[in-house]
Amino acid sequence: MSPRELIPYGIDRSVTPHRKIDGFTLIELLVALFVASAMFALGYGALTDIARHRIETKNTQTSLSDVQRTIRVIIDDISQLNPRPIRDQIGRTSIPALLAEPGTPSRFALTRGGRVPTSMYASSSLQRVEYILENSRLVRLVWPVLDSAQSTDTSRRVLMRSVRGLELRYLDDLGEWRKDWPPAVSGEQNGLVIQRVRPKAIEVVLLTEGHGTLRRLIEVPR
Repeated sequence: MSPRELIPYGIDRSVTPHRKIDGFTLIELLVALFVASAMFALGYGALTDIARHRIETKNTQTSLSDVQRTIRVIIDDISQLNPRPIRDQIGRTSIPALLAEPGTPSRFALTRGGRVPTSMYASSSLQRVEYILENSRLVRLVWPVLDSAQSTDTSRRVLMRSVRGLELRYLDDLGEWRKDWPPAVSGEQNGLVIQRVRPKAIEVVLLTEGHGTLRRLIEVPR
């Protein structure tokens, strides 16, 4: 009997018993994993930088908006300066329409007009406004009435943070700049008249952490 006749029936004679199967070696898998890890690390770092830059840009835009709003509010208050003095909360003394005392927490306080009268205070469009600096925050205080009592509610609004200072100068009728207001009463002047005196212009210098020094010169209406 020939060798060919000894092969069982149904067995493919063309198949090699120990055929090699193609695939990845362990080294190839390790190299692929290393490359994938490196690409992932680079992509993650890029995404982290993009997210950080986006947050920084948003914070800068918010800070810039706060500065612009603060300057706009200050200009609006000064432009609406009214010469009407007020009474203190006890009702004994009169307070000038514009009051600035360097060295005190209050940067300046003024009587302003231009408010739309509400139903509760429909008889007057005037209100009292004060700016104070506390814990590096510039705060705007508003009283709904001029001659307020101790029980009168005060509205507080933080205009901006990271403020290093707020400095003001006032141009009097003699063309001289001064840091306090109103001027001292001379022998020929009446105290009540002085309390109604307004400067020709006010220079506002806002010292900020992120935007440096901002200076505005505001003309006061007569």
